[in-house]
Amino acid sequence: MRFRKIWRVLGPIIGIGLFVGAIWVLRRELHEVPLRDITRALSEISPFRVVLALLLTIAGYLALTAYDLVALHHLNRRLHLGKVVYTSFIAYALANNLPAAFIVGGSVRHRLYSRWGLSPSDTNALVLLNIITYALGLATAAALAFSFAPHAVPQMLKLPIQSTRPLGLIAAALVIGYVAWSALGRPFHFKNRPIAPLPPRTTLLQIAVSLADWIMSGAALYVLLPSGSGVGYVDFFGVFLLGQIAALVVQLPGGLGVFEAVVLAILGAKIPLHTVFGALLAYRVIYYLLPLAVAAILLGVHEVSRLTHKRRAAHSRA
Repeated sequence: MRFRKIWRVLGPIIGIGLFVGAIWVLRRELHEVPLRDITRALSEISPFRVVLALLLTIAGYLALTAYDLVALHHLNRRLHLGKVVYTSFIAYALANNLPAAFIVGGSVRHRLYSRWGLSPSDTNALVLLNIITYALGLATAAALAFSFAPHAVPQMLKLPIQSTRPLGLIAAALVIGYVAWSALGRPFHFKNRPIAPLPPRTTLLQIAVSLADWIMSGAALYVLLPSGSGVGYVDFFGVFLLGQIAALVVQLPGGLGVFEAVVLAILGAKIPLHTVFGALLAYRVIYYLLPLAVAAILLGVHEVSRLTHKRRAAHSRA
């Protein structure tokens, strides 16, 4: 309880501090970059790379849909695949762009899944399982990126430390520990309440779909960078994860500003700043704003259809 009270105070302070720091980094890095250089960088992104980023974005959102499919399978609830894809896409597209992502995503799922017979308790359990899936995938991705490319980030930032491998090993230990707990199947008690692990098959599915999500979302940005940048995908992926983790701490919509600041500060040591910023702008449009626009239209159509159905039902009863 004391930790929660302290975190309620410190959490917003840390978030505001990171946001202010991100704005300062962006201003510092870009104040000498002419606007024409940024527009030129955008124009130099070939249509092929844009289409590839769009396809990877679609693949990433399909991987996010698999979060819901794994959770529904574990809960032994069956819904038509089209309804699951429809609901999860809208939920994630809105959550990725609005504050309080988990609350937004949960609210959308409650509204849509309830129409198709899923109880509020089932939806709550599904959201909790999705959070676990997200955390498992992030830890697995960090374990791989920071272990297999341990020197990339320190070298780019010229840090006094030589390797991120200790962070990767810590993340790997957490994932392995969770998988081992799942395999043993022994619950532990928290405040006299037993907490049982998920079955091993469900745990491995969670790791697989979430890792696919992280890889696809990172690749959607990577392909927008010039092919001769000299930064391999494994090295880039560690930078991408650091940006996403910073954005997660701040809890701004889509990590706006913070994610860009981290990626720009690190990759700017290897790639021209205007090129990195142009890729980040294109990525923000492709991975965040386009899905948001599509989700808003789909949700609007759903609500109009729902109101029309209610009016027809009322006329029929009359």
